Amino acid sequence: MTKKVGRSLRRKLEIGLWRYYRSGWVRREHASEAAPIIVGGCDRSGTTLLRAAIDSHPLIAAGPESWVFVYRREPGWLASEYGFEEAFVRELMDTSPSLAAFADDFFEAYRKRCGAAVWCEKSPRNVLRFPWILERFPKARIVHIIRDGRDVACSLRHHPKRIRVGDRYVPSNINRPIRSCIDHWTKYVRAGLAHRGDERYTEVRYEDLVSDYEGTMRRLCEHCRVEWSDEVLRREEIQSKRSDMEIVNPEVRTPLYHSSLGRWRRDLSEEEQALVMKRAGGLLGTLGYLNDHDAADAGVRGEEHAA
Repeated sequence: MTKKVGRSLRRKLEIGLWRYYRSGWVRREHASEAAPIIVGGCDRSGTTLLRAAIDSHPLIAAGPESWVFVYRREPGWLASEYGFEEAFVRELMDTSPSLAAFADDFFEAYRKRCGAAVWCEKSPRNVLRFPWILERFPKARIVHIIRDGRDVACSLRHHPKRIRVGDRYVPSNINRPIRSCIDHWTKYVRAGLAHRGDERYTEVRYEDLVSDYEGTMRRLCEHCRVEWSDEVLRREEIQSKRSDMEIVNPEVRTPLYHSSLGRWRRDLSEEEQALVMKRAGGLLGTLGYLNDHDAADAGVRGEEHAA
C-alpha cells in the first residue's frame, strides 16, 4: 500500500467517523445509572493486558474490545464476540433510542450473564471519547493507561505483525514511520490527560503494571470502588480459559515480563531518538519519563518534570 493510498483511506475513515459522531443516534442524550469501568489509552500501551487483569476479578465483566463507543459495530460481529444470539443484539440495536442506551443495555446483559457486579469496556480509542462517555455514564470510573511513548512508538511501528486472513494469520509487513507513531501517542495521551482533576479519572502506568502488578491492581480496584480479590493474581490461569483473546496478544495469559521496558534504547537509531525528543520530549518529561538532563534539553519546566 502506497503512502498516498494510506492517507486517502485514513481520510475517508476520519470523515466517516465525523459524520457518525454527528448523527442523532450517537449524539442523543442518555443518563445511565450504571457505574462501569471504561479503559482507554494509546494502542500498544498495555490496554489488553490491563483488560485481562480487570476481567480476572470475579465481580467485573470485562469482555473483548467492542469499540462500541468509537465505531458503528454490526450486530452479527458483536453477537459473535460476546456470545449472544445475533437476533438479540440486532433487536436491541434497532429498538434503542441512542448509542448510549444500546451500550447500557448490551453491557448490562453481558454483566448479568457473567454474574458480575460491574461491566468494563476497553478499547484504546475510548480515550478520545471520554467526554462523550462521561456525559452519558456520569457514574463511570475512567482508567487511562500510559506507557513510555518511545517504547510505544517502537511497538506501533510494526503492529500488528500478523493479520488474520480467513482462519489463519499471515505476516503484515507493516513498517510505519516513527514520526507518525510518536504523534499518535502524543494525541492519545494528551486527550486522556485533559481529564486530570476529575475524581472519576485515574491513570495506570504500564511500567507499574508489570513491575508491581498486585500493588497497581489494588489501587485500581480502590479507584473503581470494587473490593479486592486475590483472583486477580491468577490472571494467567483465568485468561487461558477465555476463547475471545486474540492469538496476537499472548501476553495476557503468560507471566509478566520486563524485556519490553526501555526497548527504545535498542530499537531506535540516534536519529529516530532525536526525532522523538523533538516531537514529544516535553510530554515525555511532563510524565516523568526523562532524566533531569534530557528533561532540561526538552525544555520541560521543573514543575512539569515533577508532575
